[in-house]
Amino acid sequence: MTHAIRDVTASFGPGIHVITGRSGSGKTTLLNLLAGLETPSSGEVRYRDTQLSGLDDEALSAIRARQFGFVFQDYKLVSELNVEQNIALPLFLQGKGDVHRLVKSVASDLGVGDKLSSLPAELSGGQQQRVAIARALVHNPDVIFADEPTGNLDEETSHEVAEVLLKLAVNSERTLILVTHDRDWCAQADHTYLMTDAQLRVL
Repeated sequence: MTHAIRDVTASFGPGIHVITGRSGSGKTTLLNLLAGLETPSSGEVRYRDTQLSGLDDEALSAIRARQFGFVFQDYKLVSELNVEQNIALPLFLQGKGDVHRLVKSVASDLGVGDKLSSLPAELSGGQQQRVAIARALVHNPDVIFADEPTGNLDEETSHEVAEVLLKLAVNSERTLILVTHDRDWCAQADHTYLMTDAQLRVL
């Protein structure tokens, strides 16, 4: 039997947590388990005092919508929606109506405040990732999960986006859990881990 993840015991508090390792080592699977996007075949994943694997889909979706933010390598922006609408999606999922002022404020902080009416296809890769980060932050989540957030960017843009994401985590009480194969992230982390042979090791 092949294990994607095995014998992992870890706790992630406020701060920057970077999980590194080669492609296929299990980093993304671990991130998905922590975020409640996948269910472990054994063991448990807890958010505060709540066991995520014990929740039904509605309760799990509610925690993800209110408490978690997500940043992905491929941005996952909705191509038919403009920047403002993409950023506002988590707020709409919470039933909030007039969110323009809040969305504009977050977008401005991320350097895309002048792009609210643009479609994703009209933006550069770096701008699209900034929009994705704004969407992850707009509902003020406790935890941000980032999966190779600079993997599709050139080196210069990658450094710019990394600086933005890390600065946001440093200046808040949030928990940032970031997976990457790029060891350069480790120098900026409060805690670093290596995923190898389906196991998580503290660096």
